Amino acid sequence: MEKPLPRFLLPVAVSAFCLCFFLPASAQLVLGQYEDEAPLRSWNSFGIPSAAAVGLGGLSFARAQESTTSLTNPALLASLSGYSATLSGAYSAASLFKYSLVNTGVVVTRGNLVAGTYGLDSGSLSFRLGSWAFAAATGLLESYGRPGIRAEDSSQTYSLDMHQSGYLRIFHAAAARRVAAGLSAGLGVNYVSGRLSRSVLEEYSYLTGPITIADDKEEKYRGLFLNGGISWELAGRLTAALVFRSPYIKKAEARSALRYQAPAGGTDIEINAEARNEYRQPWIFGAGGCYRLSAAWTLNADLAFFGWSRYRARFFDEPLARSFRDVLKAGVGVEYLANTRIFGHSGLVPLRFGVAYDPQPMDSPRSTYLSIGAGTGFRLPSLALDLSGSIGRENGSGNSLMAGQVVLTFTYISNR
Repeated sequence: MEKPLPRFLLPVAVSAFCLCFFLPASAQLVLGQYEDEAPLRSWNSFGIPSAAAVGLGGLSFARAQESTTSLTNPALLASLSGYSATLSGAYSAASLFKYSLVNTGVVVTRGNLVAGTYGLDSGSLSFRLGSWAFAAATGLLESYGRPGIRAEDSSQTYSLDMHQSGYLRIFHAAAARRVAAGLSAGLGVNYVSGRLSRSVLEEYSYLTGPITIADDKEEKYRGLFLNGGISWELAGRLTAALVFRSPYIKKAEARSALRYQAPAGGTDIEINAEARNEYRQPWIFGAGGCYRLSAAWTLNADLAFFGWSRYRARFFDEPLARSFRDVLKAGVGVEYLANTRIFGHSGLVPLRFGVAYDPQPMDSPRSTYLSIGAGTGFRLPSLALDLSGSIGRENGSGNSLMAGQVVLTFTYISNR
């Protein structure tokens, strides 16, 4: 059977954006990796990058652009002045080849399919009291959506419909303190919640009557973990940072309903099940640096370790085979600040460019995303608007998967 064309072609907007900017890159999922619990773009997610971070290739360990940075390194809150509020909207698109029943033996496609999301991505608040700083944030941490499937055989005696949707939200609170000249430390508490729904409907048309098989599964997620970091300003030009995220168990209250109906034979069988699923998330450690070459030029770099070899998944009381390896994700970015006048006020126009290397954790086949990012905006003493994009290409699966993202971030800053 052949899968019809995708229901929506989301990369069109990303491609149009590429014509105007060198886009930043974001990695995404799969290849031979089609697990339902996989985040849509990349397994290696840590925090929710704002437009400023996306424009630098996703870097956020050593550079305090706004309060959203607390999701990765809360120590940077101590370098923000007064109080601030940040709101980000994002549009993301990712191509997929293998997932669920698609290209794994049941439904065959002509090429890669496309999934995408858009809407508000994150929001955060921060304020500083003397040597202390505090922040709260929330946002969409992961997406589990997949392109919907509608397939039929040539005789139209069999049809299949499949849908999968899901998300993981984060609720974050953090505190930071300047403990010595140029040295700050911070700690955050994070609660995650979300859901994943999968439905498969098969319909057979026979002379004796129709037969229907429906398989519905749903999971409701929750979990709790810590993140923290330190930042150290050296000689006025260099800021070094260390960050971590604790391991945690993403727990899920799961329900399953399988129903077989053959009205002609008077058959209606329904099997329901409940379970507590678990997905053991690994440690994350990272290091970053921000070096001010001059008043206008800044060089940034991040390196993150994801301990995926410890990832474990249990689904309806059965352990799932996940052969994962530890990976290192790296990125570098450069920013130039141009002085200008905006609405009659002195301001800055940032120009950002970054590159990220994002290997995925599956042992085989080996898959890596190489992505680039770019962005711009304007900054006034109390207002900032940043627009960035990213585009990445995967190598290793043989399917040349792509991922793109456009992020718009608005920040209000009070220095009082």
